[in-house]
Amino acid sequence: RNPVRALSVLFALQAAALVVFTFTAVSPVLALVTLAALGFLQFASVPGLQLYVVQLAKLHRPGGVDVASALNIAAFNLGIAIGAWVGGLVVSSSLGLSATPWVAAILVTFAVGLTRISGVLDRRASSVLSAS
Repeated sequence: RNPVRALSVLFALQAAALVVFTFTAVSPVLALVTLAALGFLQFASVPGLQLYVVQLAKLHRPGGVDVASALNIAAFNLGIAIGAWVGGLVVSSSLGLSATPWVAAILVTFAVGLTRISGVLDRRASSVLSAS
């Protein structure tokens, strides 16, 4: 019903799991459990993001739903590439490998903020559309 709320929660949980991983990485069993939770949370956001993009496309550009859906998947792939690049920069910096979960948590927290801003903009657009 409310993909923005669901995505905000999923992203916040991802950030929390990344912070937890900083502490569980020293134990193979705890690291495995944390990474499994993180993997679940990351893949759980995919359908919600796809739904959100399709809903927005239907609202604003009904003829462009297919294009919006394809661009969403392209954005996933771009995000993977940028994440790998940023991770490589962090590992090769003085911060080192142990800082990658913290940096990732910061980036995911940024995603929470962007998601909430998007929700605010959606509500504003809906109120403008319903008033006209």
